[in-house]
Amino acid sequence: MKRSVFYLSFLFLAPCVFAAIPIQGRSLMGVSATEARRKVLATAESFLGTRYRYGGIDRGGMDCSGLVYASFRDSLNYSTPRTAASIYDWTERIDTADLQPGDLVFFITVGTRISHVGIFAGNGRFIHSASEGPQTGVMYSRLDESYWRRTYRGAGRALPWDSGDTQVFATTGQSGGNTSTGGATATPGTGSAAQSSGMLSKYWADPGFFTGFGAAWTWGGFFEGAPSVFRGIALQTTIGYKWTEYRAGLELRPEWDRALGVFRVPLTLSVGTDTFQVFAGPVYTFGDPSLSTADGERNYSGGRSWFGELGFSGAFPHIKFRQGSFSLYGELAWQPYHWEEGESFRFKPDITANLRISTGIRYLWKL
Repeated sequence: MKRSVFYLSFLFLAPCVFAAIPIQGRSLMGVSATEARRKVLATAESFLGTRYRYGGIDRGGMDCSGLVYASFRDSLNYSTPRTAASIYDWTERIDTADLQPGDLVFFITVGTRISHVGIFAGNGRFIHSASEGPQTGVMYSRLDESYWRRTYRGAGRALPWDSGDTQVFATTGQSGGNTSTGGATATPGTGSAAQSSGMLSKYWADPGFFTGFGAAWTWGGFFEGAPSVFRGIALQTTIGYKWTEYRAGLELRPEWDRALGVFRVPLTLSVGTDTFQVFAGPVYTFGDPSLSTADGERNYSGGRSWFGELGFSGAFPHIKFRQGSFSLYGELAWQPYHWEEGESFRFKPDITANLRISTGIRYLWKL
C-alpha cells in the first residue's frame, strides 16, 4: 500500500518537478549558463526599435512573447511557449529579489491573467515589446516606473543561474529605448530588481495566492488555573492572497486547550501585513469548559456550541526556504466563555479562561 502511494505521488509530482527546469543543460548548445544568458540578452537588444506587431516574431514586428521567443530561438536554437501566460507557467518561480539578467518578468496589464512579459537586463531594467503608451515596440523600461510597478506580478527563471558567478552582462539602452552603452553587474544576492527604489527585497514582495501551515505552543501558568507553562497546542492552515504590502487569508485553527479541557475549531479571516495581522471568526467548542482553581472547579458556558474568536498575530521577518518561507510568530486571542449564572467576575480565572497566548512557527509558500 505504501509503495502504491509513493508511485502515485511520484506520478503526480513529476510533471511539477520537470516543469520547474524549463531548459536542461543539454539545451544550452554547449555554452555555460552565463554565456547563454548573455546570448539571450544580446539577441533581445539587437531587436531594439522593432515595431510592435501582434503575433510577430521577427524584425518586421513582434509582440512581447514574440520577443522572448525570437531571443531564445536565435541565440540558443530553443523554442519557448508563444504567449505570456504560457511562458509564465513554463518558467520556474523566483523571488523578485533574486532576479538576475536573463530572467523573465511578468505583468497583468489587461484581464486577470499574465498578459505581458519582458527580459530582465539588470539594475531594475527590462527589455520588452510594448503595444501601448507614448512609445511602442521593443525598448527598455524600468520595474520602478509607476505603470510597471502597479501591473508587475512576478518573476520566472528559464535558464540556470550559477550563484557564484559575478561576471558582468554587457547591456545597452536606457529606459524608453534610447541606446547608449551601460552595464548591469550580476552579483549574487543583490537581486538587481530589489535595488530599485520602489521594489521590496522581502520574499513576500510579490503578489499572488499563497497557502501554508503553522504550529504553536499555547502558554499557561501566568494566571490562576492554568496547568504549568504548557496549556495546549494551536495549529493553523491557511490560504489567502498577498498584495504588494497587505494580505488576507482564510484560516482553520484547531486548538487543544488543556486548561479548560476542550477542543476548539476556529475558522477565521485574517487581514494585515507580512508581520502583523488581525483575525476574527466563529469557533465551535467540543466539550464543556471548566477551569481548576484553588476554590474548586469553575465552570463556563459555551461548550458544544458556536462562539467567536478575535485576536492579532505578530511575526518576525520571513526566512526564505526552498519555495516558501518560515517565520516565528506569536498570537494573542480572546475567546469569550461566560461564568455560570449566579457567579461574579473573578479576574484571574476568567482572564485565564478567555485569553490565549501562543508562540510558534509558520511556513508559507506561493501557489
